[in-house]
Amino acid sequence: MRILPQLTPLLKPLTILIGPAPLFYLYRSWQSTPSAAPHQRRPLPPQSLIAIIILLITSVVYIWTLLLGGSENVFYLTQSRFVTPTSVLQSRLAKIRTISDNDQILIDRLSTSLSERINFATIGPTPLIHCAWCQSPHKDAVTNTTISIGDANMYILFYLPQIIAPYIKYAFLLGITTTPFLALSQTCRDLRVYLSYALGLALAAEIWILATFDATVNSSAHDLRDVTWLHWDLHSFRYTCLTMICILHALIIYVIETAWVVVPPSEEERMFQVSVVGENVVQRMRLTRTVREVIMRSVEWRLRGERWWERRRERETDVPEVSATLKRKWQLEAQNWVDAKIKFG
Repeated sequence: MRILPQLTPLLKPLTILIGPAPLFYLYRSWQSTPSAAPHQRRPLPPQSLIAIIILLITSVVYIWTLLLGGSENVFYLTQSRFVTPTSVLQSRLAKIRTISDNDQILIDRLSTSLSERINFATIGPTPLIHCAWCQSPHKDAVTNTTISIGDANMYILFYLPQIIAPYIKYAFLLGITTTPFLALSQTCRDLRVYLSYALGLALAAEIWILATFDATVNSSAHDLRDVTWLHWDLHSFRYTCLTMICILHALIIYVIETAWVVVPPSEEERMFQVSVVGENVVQRMRLTRTVREVIMRSVEWRLRGERWWERRRERETDVPEVSATLKRKWQLEAQNWVDAKIKFG
């Protein structure tokens, strides 16, 4: 693709904007994961399997669109040069297939001026065929007749929805696959944020390329290999990015849901685990209070309880006192165990 050199000016401001933040995030995640963390594989949940199937089917559709779903290039179809007269172009196309109404409109547009051929290479055939309000009348100095020539800026405005639509559709699919019904873990649900950043960057890069492209480079082109077919290059760039993001999304879901990589729980998950443990303790304390009230109401059980506590006190007097060092060691081990349970339980 000849649009890759135009992406180079985007790398420096993007690097300055993001900086080393991703590296610091990966380093902190690696530090927060202890070496003794449990690493037990688990089967893929059915909800995650459905999300992966949806993403893989979507990636196949993107690959098919990338290879076979682009607009037809009439110059490549007829193996004609960029400066071939439209009469020759029409006769060659008629030998291949029947000329439709859209083909006739396109050939008429290409016959008006060289600028229309340049617009065809930049934005494809759709705006030239369907955008009637993009054309404005001009007087031909040679034939002294009035012809209609398309405005390049209006063509680009007509072409923008065709660029944005695939990203919006994938954003809708991303919202579906990251809902709690299909994404069980919080990490998979949070993927929508980072993948939305990737979609935004790809869309911004494509619009940047279209806005900064110098279409006059095709004004002196004659052969097909000398022409920069920006419309078809952007088509390849768009669906290549969408395919890569889609496959990456499916791969991350599989890795996380099958515990190939132990991801530290988020703050929300830790707070939820602490609340569950606290609720369990409260329920046990209520049960203990209920059992004690039942025991204290019975004289016989109350006397048995008092005798049991007396025996416990006698045994405690015979046990030697634990040293302060050992107490601190036990307290540290208990605290580490509780922290590990809250963090990776």
